[in-house]
Amino acid sequence: MAENFSTLLENRIASVGNPVCLGMDPVLKLIPAPGDTPEESIKRFYLDILEECVRRNVFPAVVKPNSAYYECISIQALQVLQDLIAIYQKENIPVILDAKRGDIGKSSAAYANAGFKVFGADAITVSPWMGTDSVGPFLNHEALGGVYVLLRTSNKGAMDFQDLPVAEKNKAFYAVGEKLVEWDNGNLGAVVGATNLEEMENITRFFVERGHEIPFLIPGVSIPGVPGGQGGDAVSVLRAIRNGGGKRNFHVLNSSSGLNFAWQATNEPERYASLCVDALERLADSIR
Repeated sequence: MAENFSTLLENRIASVGNPVCLGMDPVLKLIPAPGDTPEESIKRFYLDILEECVRRNVFPAVVKPNSAYYECISIQALQVLQDLIAIYQKENIPVILDAKRGDIGKSSAAYANAGFKVFGADAITVSPWMGTDSVGPFLNHEALGGVYVLLRTSNKGAMDFQDLPVAEKNKAFYAVGEKLVEWDNGNLGAVVGATNLEEMENITRFFVERGHEIPFLIPGVSIPGVPGGQGGDAVSVLRAIRNGGGKRNFHVLNSSSGLNFAWQATNEPERYASLCVDALERLADSIR
């Protein structure tokens, strides 16, 4: 029987020795890689970073391209996204497609096919707003890939809905958490922002007490020596998870701009690949 996504993550993190997730979100004005077209520059940029990872034997646990950054450029950029997913997977790097899909059942099934079959992702981010109809087609897809449900996000507007009081004066995101406990099949994870450490601890405890510790995809992690991130340092985030009773090493900490555009800290665009991997190594070392 094939391993579930939670076990795959645990084994991968143990193999590379870090839980870093490299966000692959291209911003054209910050892409110094050469190319005759924007699409060629983006592809060259991420191929050069991967080549540097291979050369130095420094790898992220997973990578996470956000489809919006490719969709907004061109149809051809979506082909680049598909190509990059396959190329990174050839180096045994699992790919989370950050698409935040979610719709009624038939539409969600189509979105799941797009993410798992057309793009070939190992996991997809999903919005739970429409309930079982949204999440079920991803969890039950024949690919048996990972499904990260938006639980507690770190954006300013999160309070508009996620903080609304529900039963027992809990916030609404805990109602989503109750459903995640119900749906958990070993392939289910949750997106939990890194900016509120007390909440991180409490959310971890929520799942642990119910016997369903699930992997978190944690955006907003800052990198030592690199401007950016949303303020959550990796060591404090992982400590909060441990304080909440978390035992399994399958949580991944995402940095996008801080890694992609680490060259901005020293204004050396020609060294974009090496400086990205330098920052990746510093983040990994800070956790160790």
